[in-house]
Amino acid sequence: MFDVVGLGTVAADIVKRVDKLPAADGFAVIKETTFLPGGSGSNVIVQVSRLTGKCAYIAQVGNDNVGDFVINSLKDENVDTRAMPVMENGTTINTEIIVDDSGNKFILINMGDSFLSLKSSQTDYSLLNESRVFFTDLLPGEPAIEGLKKAKDMGLKTVVNMQVNLGTMINLGVDKNMILQSLKYIDVFAPCREGLYGICGTQELQQARAYLKPYFDQILLVTLGQEGSTAFDEKDNKISVAPGSIKVIDTTGAGDSYLGGFIYKYFIDGGDLQTAMEFATRCAAFTCGGRGARSSPVLNQLL
Repeated sequence: MFDVVGLGTVAADIVKRVDKLPAADGFAVIKETTFLPGGSGSNVIVQVSRLTGKCAYIAQVGNDNVGDFVINSLKDENVDTRAMPVMENGTTINTEIIVDDSGNKFILINMGDSFLSLKSSQTDYSLLNESRVFFTDLLPGEPAIEGLKKAKDMGLKTVVNMQVNLGTMINLGVDKNMILQSLKYIDVFAPCREGLYGICGTQELQQARAYLKPYFDQILLVTLGQEGSTAFDEKDNKISVAPGSIKVIDTTGAGDSYLGGFIYKYFIDGGDLQTAMEFATRCAAFTCGGRGARSSPVLNQLL
């Protein structure tokens, strides 16, 4: 039995620490290069697993060194990978993360050809029969949305993360209408601020909630970076949690750690919405104190 089955992004992150982020036509000095497992969706699942949740993950990789690295990194985190297909002669998605000493960053993505080519017809959804929660970041779009439909039919709770802006989602094959139409299958929708703005056309959270109401009346959970996070529950009660005082080394993966912590506390440990948000904030703060997307905590580091 699994607590959470996820379907979404995977990647290998090449983290390059620089003296400063360059302006247009500028340059920077690389001070350190580190190879790390990543991918927003898999980072969320790894955080849940580190907090003692039993997890499985679905994503397609290529039969290259990066694909082997990705699968083995998930196995090392006690994540079940039996439903992860390997594309013959495929190239696995990888990213280059350029980060300065203050934690500011930008990310370059090599999409490869394996990740987005996963189709629902080749996806093993049987693991949903063994799970309590289905999580996805809506990528790739077609198998992710099909997974949401199947999960709701089976009575699972569903969580959707959106840690990129709408323009990036469109470039990856998921447009605004697909997102809006998928909301009826979702129990917790957790976009970043930029993603929410792209969908709703406003950064005013109350207005954004009103915009989504015809499509969605469940929990809206928005991460706001240095401003913390805000949620609206099923009755439209608004809950906000401050980020707390932390020393930031690298913000990479903080939003993923937040959502993994939220899923664990709310769905597995049985906390209420505010308690889950506060716990998730502690997870994200811990992650900001390390380098790379997998700097997230294990449970005893939060006790």
